[in-house]
Amino acid sequence: MAQGPGFCTEGEEVKKMEVNTNTKKRGPYLPRELRIKLYNDVRKLRKQGLSYTKIRNKIYRKYGVWIGKSTIWSWLRRVSSPYNGRYIPSLKLLKPSEDLGYVIGVRLGDGYTYEEGDGCVIGLKAKDKEFVEEFGRRLANVLGRELIRPKFRKDEGLYVAEVESKTLHELLKKPIDLKRIKKYVEHCPKCVAAFLRGLFDSEGHVHKRGYIYLHNTNYELLVYAQKLLWRYFGIESTGPWPHKQKEGYYYIYIRAESLPKFYQLIGFTIRRKQKRLEDYLRRKGLLQED
Repeated sequence: MAQGPGFCTEGEEVKKMEVNTNTKKRGPYLPRELRIKLYNDVRKLRKQGLSYTKIRNKIYRKYGVWIGKSTIWSWLRRVSSPYNGRYIPSLKLLKPSEDLGYVIGVRLGDGYTYEEGDGCVIGLKAKDKEFVEEFGRRLANVLGRELIRPKFRKDEGLYVAEVESKTLHELLKKPIDLKRIKKYVEHCPKCVAAFLRGLFDSEGHVHKRGYIYLHNTNYELLVYAQKLLWRYFGIESTGPWPHKQKEGYYYIYIRAESLPKFYQLIGFTIRRKQKRLEDYLRRKGLLQED
């Protein structure tokens, strides 16, 4: 049997439970994950300039489901949403991206998650405003919500950005399973670079002599970071070594000959760290000026 435009195997399975919201008789209640897919498609199609009628037709051709115009109206104006306060309702719907890679990297460093009542929070506290702003921006992109702006806490002298997300808490709560995050981190070289940047923004340090080291209490995490640096970018490092000043910490050290690659391919969001690295490379004649 020929398949019309907009066909997908997933949509074909849905046709068995068609729902016409314009009639009094309704079919089975659609699964939440399907309603979320419909919701996301509706918003994308509207951004392309399609009318409500054309959106309804496109959705029907793809999924075999009719959506009422009132539903489209409420979804587009965020009056209602199938997410019900949970922007990414399950790990099955969490897609790999550079933003997610960065968020994971930060979480494995300075970031945190915790449970409070019925809610689950993911966040970051740091003294560098641009770092917390970047985390908030990327976190908002992952969750498909409005920008998360950092707040300054005078009593701590720190900027804070946090939001509730049961799904990210589920993925990133302690103890973090490195095997579980691998498919998000190693989705592509850009995702790997974003992950490493988030990790080095959190736990990376640039010595005044120019060398970079990354420390953490998780020995396996540092070994994993080493493998990613070398496998994807040819950046060499040594260690992990026990940290002399911090009991229970380990560190890896980026070799001097790999610093230009690190600068070009990974870098820092935090300006003071990036500037210190730039100054060192400039003194050594290793920085290509624009």
